[in-house]
Parts: sequence; structure tokens; C-alpha cells
Amino acid sequence: MSVAQRTGRGVAVEELDGIRERVRLRRDQRSTLSSWAFHQLGQHLAYKARRAGVPFLEVDAAYTSQRCPRCGHTEKANRPTRDHFSCRRCGLAGPADVVAGVNVRDRARSAWAFVTMPVPAPT
Repeated sequence: MSVAQRTGRGVAVEELDGIRERVRLRRDQRSTLSSWAFHQLGQHLAYKARRAGVPFLEVDAAYTSQRCPRCGHTEKANRPTRDHFSCRRCGLAGPADVVAGVNVRDRARSAWAFVTMPVPAPT
């Protein structure tokens, strides 16, 4: 939060609702996942952001790790491995988490522009 506060930026995260249903894990990892408090984490981040005066947005997580931020191509094959992203259309490649983070940032920017749009004057 301090970096966002110092630079005049906001914080965006993927919506954490329903993450238990979306994530597939091996049987031995399931108990760890069920003990995570995703809702509590989201509330904690929102609280810290409000306290610091930093804008905070949760964005839809759908396809953030499969969508190319350069050309917009979305395909499961863009993720050849868990950790790597490689766009089948334009060739953009890099760490999957970084690509997903760029997509989250872009969605937050679009949502923020819509939320902060001036209300039209009544006619």
C-alpha cells in the first residue's frame, strides 16, 4: 500500500470469490486450500487501502492467465505450462503470473475509468 500511496496509484486484485471452486489441486493439497481465508484477505486489503487513501478494485479473474495483453488473443494453449505464457497469435512470451498481473491491471484501469466517469448533467 505504501508504494501505491507514494506514487498516487491504486491496488487491483482478482476477485477472490469462488476461488475454491475454480482451483484444481491434488488431494494432498486440498486441506491447505480449504484453510485459506480468501474473503478475509480481500477485506483486509480493502481496509488497508481505504486507510491509506488508495483506490482499491477487485476485477473479474476470468482468463487473465490465458489472454494476451498485447493482441487480446485468448486461448488455453497460450499457457503451455503452469509458469509460462506464450501467445499463439503474436508470440508474446513471459512468466504467466506477470502476464496475468498485466491483464488485471488493464481491467482495473478500464473499470476505474468507468467508475470515475462524470455523471452527465440532466437535460
